[in-house]
Amino acid sequence: MSDREIGFRMDFETKVVSFDEKTGTVVFEFIPNPRRYEWKMIDGKRCLYDKLDNICFSEEVFSQLADKLAGMPIYYERQEIGNAGQYVENRKIAIKTMIRENQKITTYEDKSEAFLKSLEKDKLAFVIMCVDIAGSTNLSTSLNPTKYAKLISTTLYEISEIIPKFHGHVLKYTGDGLIAYFPEPSFISKNDLAMDCALTIRRLIYHGLNLILESENYPRIDIRIGLDSGEACIIAIGSPETKQHKDIIGKVVSLASKIQTKGKPGDILLGDVTERNLHTMWREICEPVKLGEDWRYKGEDGRPYKVHMVKFR
Repeated sequence: MSDREIGFRMDFETKVVSFDEKTGTVVFEFIPNPRRYEWKMIDGKRCLYDKLDNICFSEEVFSQLADKLAGMPIYYERQEIGNAGQYVENRKIAIKTMIRENQKITTYEDKSEAFLKSLEKDKLAFVIMCVDIAGSTNLSTSLNPTKYAKLISTTLYEISEIIPKFHGHVLKYTGDGLIAYFPEPSFISKNDLAMDCALTIRRLIYHGLNLILESENYPRIDIRIGLDSGEACIIAIGSPETKQHKDIIGKVVSLASKIQTKGKPGDILLGDVTERNLHTMWREICEPVKLGEDWRYKGEDGRPYKVHMVKFR
């Protein structure tokens, strides 16, 4: 369950209570995730304590939240990549072929444009992901134009291949990076999918692509990834006389881009709304980032907008 303004989520484990073979009806019991919650007695009242956000819900408030949950539709989308390590291994031959050969793309298709045009709404909740190839200017001056173009095109191709496997779309390319989005209907699951996608992209770069680049006498590359979540408007940009396309405009897009620029090579940074809407297993590998006085962006509470970093062992 989620409130988009404050980024609120509760995690539950499910337990099958009964199954009716005649009707195919399954009854589930939702149990607060014990990795995140525990029941405590506070001032003589039984309360559910959230160990991640350090807040307590009285049993009465929790019952009200549970009643709301019972009336909410449940959306679930399974990612197509079950094992990131195996996926990276399977892509190595294709990556090596792209680096070695001059492959020409003969067909062009913009699935993001088709998706955005199909929407009846002009505003939607998204997770925005910005990916940047760090140090691309230095790469462009140290490599000949053909070799640099091959490096960039191969990198962006491989990143773009991953995004739809987590039900995302590439919105646009930025020369040395891209902006992608993960839309509703399930705002909660989209945060988890975007996080999983970002981790898979990072693994592909550092455990797949870079090994091949080194073997083919190319320099290694670094990437930075920024994520943020929230509502944005879907509008047509540009003139039909030259170039016009559907775009996503809003604070969430700008913040995801700004968050990405604050990362060091190899970092995955997340805005507070994204982090708070992640499953417990993802939140457990995140930690707050101190961005200093030059970070002037505010959250809904008027305080500096919090940013978190994925911890890598």
